[in-house]
Amino acid sequence: MNKNILEVLAWFIFGCIVTIIIYPHEEQESTFEVVTEVRTDTVFIHQIDTINVTKKEIKTQVLRDTVLVDYKPQINSFETTFPFEYGSTKVSGEVLGEVLKMTATNDYKIPVVTNTITETKTETIVKKPKGIYVGAAVNSLIEPSALVSYLDNKYLFSYQYQPFSKTHQIGISKKLF
Repeated sequence: MNKNILEVLAWFIFGCIVTIIIYPHEEQESTFEVVTEVRTDTVFIHQIDTINVTKKEIKTQVLRDTVLVDYKPQINSFETTFPFEYGSTKVSGEVLGEVLKMTATNDYKIPVVTNTITETKTETIVKKPKGIYVGAAVNSLIEPSALVSYLDNKYLFSYQYQPFSKTHQIGISKKLF
């Protein structure tokens, strides 16, 4: 009986060592995150435009006619500014009884809104458990057996051999939960 116990222990230790060596690695899981970040920036663009209007393009209307004696005409200049929300328009010119020349200058600082969107994606990949298991077992009569099992996600296929009784066993199992 001592010989049987030693043989059973030897088979059990052999099965444990083989199981540790061939044991499948842990389930691999890859995770990527999706983060959407929106930043809003306001930039003011400074824009200056000048419009020159020639005498031919200026329309005049005479409302009254005045005669001056001993009057030496001289050119008068005018200038005015019209403010707006994002700047101003300056109108200037010269007058000698009628408008001789006129200039309009726009000085605007227009806001431009820009959005920066950064997107990172999340993806989770889970590998289904698969692997070959090698083991040893002992029954109630202290008879050793060697077994090989293959795990394929939800199914377990197994083969068992008992050397004393020279019997073979094949099995299949399904994961319930």
